[in-house]
Amino acid sequence: MTAAIHSTTKHSFIVFLAMLISSVASAQNLDELSNLSNGEPDQTFTLAEEAFIATPLGFDKPGKPQKPPESDAASISVTIVDQETKKPIACRVNVVGADGHFYEPQDNPLFAWSRERTAINESHSPSRYWGWYFYTTGQFTVEVPAGATRIEVWKGMEYHPEAITINARANETRKATVELKHTLKMHQLNYFGGDTHIHFFRRNEEDDARALDLVSAEDIRYAFILAMNIPNTYSGIMSRQEWPQDMGFGDASVKTRGVYGIASGQEYRAGTYGHISFFMHKQLALKGLTVDPNNFPTFGMVSREVRKLGGYSFHCHGGYEREIYADYIQQATDGVELLQMAHYRGIGLTGWYHMLNMGFRFPSIGACDFPYVRALGDCRTYAYASKTPTHRSWSQAIAEGRSFITTGPMVILESNGARPGDTLELRKRNGLTIPLKIKVAAEISPIQYVQIIVNGNPRTIWSASDEDTIAPGKWREIKAEVEISEPSWIAARAFSISPTGRPDGEAHTNPLWVYLNNERPFDKESRDWLLDKLDGRISALKLRKFAEQPEALRFFEQSRKLLENQR
Repeated sequence: MTAAIHSTTKHSFIVFLAMLISSVASAQNLDELSNLSNGEPDQTFTLAEEAFIATPLGFDKPGKPQKPPESDAASISVTIVDQETKKPIACRVNVVGADGHFYEPQDNPLFAWSRERTAINESHSPSRYWGWYFYTTGQFTVEVPAGATRIEVWKGMEYHPEAITINARANETRKATVELKHTLKMHQLNYFGGDTHIHFFRRNEEDDARALDLVSAEDIRYAFILAMNIPNTYSGIMSRQEWPQDMGFGDASVKTRGVYGIASGQEYRAGTYGHISFFMHKQLALKGLTVDPNNFPTFGMVSREVRKLGGYSFHCHGGYEREIYADYIQQATDGVELLQMAHYRGIGLTGWYHMLNMGFRFPSIGACDFPYVRALGDCRTYAYASKTPTHRSWSQAIAEGRSFITTGPMVILESNGARPGDTLELRKRNGLTIPLKIKVAAEISPIQYVQIIVNGNPRTIWSASDEDTIAPGKWREIKAEVEISEPSWIAARAFSISPTGRPDGEAHTNPLWVYLNNERPFDKESRDWLLDKLDGRISALKLRKFAEQPEALRFFEQSRKLLENQR
């Protein structure tokens, strides 16, 4: 028996999740909610939290990945197509059997990249329903227990999730078609999504084809695939890297398929200075050399070499609160990978806001670090570009802070045509008001709160209620005004909290700058806070003895002198 089934209704578990979140969030203090994502809380999910993300709608306990039934199985052949083109598209899928467990096709070319095989021991992710998913290029056949089977489908953050239910008897074959609708077409608004921290092999053409399948399944248009070293040593030779990238580096490494593309880079890792990602440079950093990355050269020194090679450098994992406190001052590195694993890691929002309060242009990005997290592309960056960018021009845009970072919500900030990364140069006067327009939307997570942040001070300008919610896939425009009496930076944030009490949807723009009388922001309390953090790193460096320690100290102490002299 054959049947074609098209899903056209809103996926009920998205609505259900929004209702749950509203009830939980309303009982908590807004200040506490605003800080849940700030910094590095305990990432270990409790058993109840793990159960929440693995419990399918309609069941009261978490499902588990299962092998196909040994007898009396039903067979379901599924085709997932783009609603506009009617052609199969890559995506992420859960197949929930009548028993509440999860099933996947056994002949899937992307079998090795299902959640069961890549992220089984990882608890890092936004706290939302994930199930036990697999990736597909758009067509598969799966064996399931007889009864009602639900097919749940996602594709990144811009497509509306869909689900259909199929009833199949034992030994029966059914066919189904699921149509995915691209509701939030961010490219039409000149925003283009990417992820700068993914670990795949790129050893040959087969690896590249698989990587393009996977990034297209999560709708990641600009993907950067990173090699990495063991933190206790570094050799600038590709054969000594984990996740080797043998298909070129920099511009030569870019490979595209349709709107999706991959480029190779590297994660340079140390136990003392942190981790840092390099991309779009034409060769490995320190090519041919072997060094102890924990001692010398410092990250700032290596990043300057990477810049000469045409590359960009962003401190990974919020900088782990290490050398990042010296590098931003000398503008030796381009920014910080801040939003990751559903949190603002390392320096957190607190440290980043202090840096911005000193007028330093130090953009944040969001990136996933797959496969060391629960899902590919669960954190990413959207860069603004007037035309479709290349990997290089996209990288330049995020280095200039023309972007927002997100785990699901979209947030666009404008002021009379000026956007994040731009500077409003004004004359100081009394009663200076900056008009703002914030647009928000989301498909895969609710939005509960929208805030504007001025010089690190948040102000909630919209919050969800029983009478006022933002429907999935629908834009909400909010207008506000900010009174400015000093040089400032302005950003927007949208977020929600899971029923578990952990972060779910999270998005934050980079700042729009306001200079008054050619002066940039400055805050003495922020300078003192940052000096204290930097002094801690200098003290730690002085305790370690190695031949190049005096030169490393000079780098850190130069940063301290520059920061101390800021006025």
